[in-house]
Amino acid sequence: MLAADRNKVLQQAQLLAARGQYDAAIAEWRKLAMDAPNDGSIYNTIGDLHLKRNATAEATTAFLQAAAAFRAEGATLKAIAAFKKVLKSDPSRYEIYRHLGDLNAERGLLSSAIQDYLTLGKYYLKERKGKEALEIYKKIVSQDPSNLNAQQRVAELCVQENLQDEATKVYLQLGRERSAQGRYDEAKDAYLAALRIDPKNSEASQFVESVQKGGTGSIKAVKSGTSAPAQKLSEPLDLLAEATRRIEEKQYTGAEAILNQMLTREPGNPQVCQLLARLHLQRGDIQVALGEYRFLAGAALRAQDYILAESLIGEFLSAEPDSVPLLELYGELYEEKGDGAAAAHQYAKAVELLLEHPESGMESLHEELFEKVRSLSTDAALVNRLAARLRGESTAEISNSPEADTEQVAVEDEPPVKVPPPPAASGFSVAGAVPDDAWTTTSKVRSEQDRHFSLKGAAPDGLGLIKKEGPPQTAGFSLANAAPDGDGIRTFISGESAASADSVREVKSARSHDHTVFSEKPGAAAEGALDHEAHFTLGVAYKNMGLYQEAKEEFEVSKTGDAFYLDSCLMAALCHKEERQLALAIRGLEAVLSDPRCQGAKGQAIRYELGLLYEAEAQWEKAADTFQSIPSFHDVPQRLEALRGRHQHARSAFRMAS
Repeated sequence: MLAADRNKVLQQAQLLAARGQYDAAIAEWRKLAMDAPNDGSIYNTIGDLHLKRNATAEATTAFLQAAAAFRAEGATLKAIAAFKKVLKSDPSRYEIYRHLGDLNAERGLLSSAIQDYLTLGKYYLKERKGKEALEIYKKIVSQDPSNLNAQQRVAELCVQENLQDEATKVYLQLGRERSAQGRYDEAKDAYLAALRIDPKNSEASQFVESVQKGGTGSIKAVKSGTSAPAQKLSEPLDLLAEATRRIEEKQYTGAEAILNQMLTREPGNPQVCQLLARLHLQRGDIQVALGEYRFLAGAALRAQDYILAESLIGEFLSAEPDSVPLLELYGELYEEKGDGAAAAHQYAKAVELLLEHPESGMESLHEELFEKVRSLSTDAALVNRLAARLRGESTAEISNSPEADTEQVAVEDEPPVKVPPPPAASGFSVAGAVPDDAWTTTSKVRSEQDRHFSLKGAAPDGLGLIKKEGPPQTAGFSLANAAPDGDGIRTFISGESAASADSVREVKSARSHDHTVFSEKPGAAAEGALDHEAHFTLGVAYKNMGLYQEAKEEFEVSKTGDAFYLDSCLMAALCHKEERQLALAIRGLEAVLSDPRCQGAKGQAIRYELGLLYEAEAQWEKAADTFQSIPSFHDVPQRLEALRGRHQHARSAFRMAS
């Protein structure tokens, strides 16, 4: 279907829906679906229309199609929102919790994933579906090996399903872990359960006999028929070694659960943080790994641990050689070491990448880095070549110059950088370190799928699990006030002009500079900024899918993080606005204005949106006062002029009436 025909069908579908002719509108949307069968937003709209005609079964089918399409695209948050719509229209579809659990596990939000699995597991237990329940509880254990309650349930279900050998193994593991934690009575119960299945099990017999003699159950046998040196019960399990082993064997989920558990006990442990960063890098969670490596390397640099900083930067660049933020940090490292030429070379690489792939909200960064190159480099050819690129000269013109030839030889002759593995933590600690400003740059090579998402306006999937959709903080706000339409074009649904969305874009620009992506406990499931990011981006996805109540609940969580307070309050107000709860939206933003954090571009965006709300409620004087506080923001001059005209008209009408 040609673009013109698509637009015609789309306009007809929207017109029919506005008239309440839902069946006819659905027929038009299905034409679009035939042309774009993998566009989840089309099925989502069809589902919404079925709900309006009270056809719950058809709506559920459409939402499932939307979720499948979003999931295939890698749009995790949109898939979650679509599955939530399925549950909202048909709460009996318990199997949806499995999909939600899997998606949350992909995002690294293990607590949310486990809660979803538990909901499904309890349902299976209630329905006496033992095999299905066993499968789900095994999933929980695989996600969180430290969850002993889930292990207990697995053991009980194994007995119920006559899986005696497996049940014995689980009970023995429970006994070991509870014993290691000093929970000897519970350990004894686990070993007794193992003995009921296998009365000759030497490990269980030895423990129970030791306890009965007044001891604590020192274990000498690890497995039946084998012997090993006794382990001191006070000796902690080597969880770090276990996590390392799992990473090497690509058992990333279990390794991440162990590392996050360790961070809850010892926040900021640099060895754990480094291992968690490596896990995310190897697993392909590039955006998460980028924030972690930059934070850790920056902390090491501030502590003047140059060896560790260089190894961390090198490790990331070996996987993502075109990462501008790490190249910039590499330049800062060389500057600190007094090697200006090497620093200039790293800055020059970053400039080249930024010229090829400019980053939204950081339009002048390449110029700032070029100034560093010019001040540090003694290589005239390098400086001249970059200057020519900044002037917009073509690659062919630059490559034909003698200076460019000289530079090419110099680059080719440069020995490769050796990347040593990160050493054990030395003299610095991550705990209490101040995070660097977040960088939102992705690799210069973006897949066609990435470009497709950016054109379609896919909502971001949250830091930590945004794998393919570009920078979370830049994507979210440019689309926060938009609703998907069939052909990927975003149409604003706030009832205002496109200028209304500009207030959101202004926040986007501010976030790209001051957003904190790292806390003292880096890691996708750790408490702190990453969780706030995940809740915020999920809220944006819910809002874009029309799940306003769910979105507001997410924004209530995300606003507890300073970096997301203003953003979350604005988005919650926009949800109220979409629901036509203008008074609530106004009260919310009025409260934000009294907060000292309401400054800069974000503060201007909030004042602008508040002014629009006042206009919608015909509170003309308040609207004028609010707009006068941001007189040059977007279309405020025109709005103020219109308000003055309205005021003069009202005064003139009053005089005539008198």
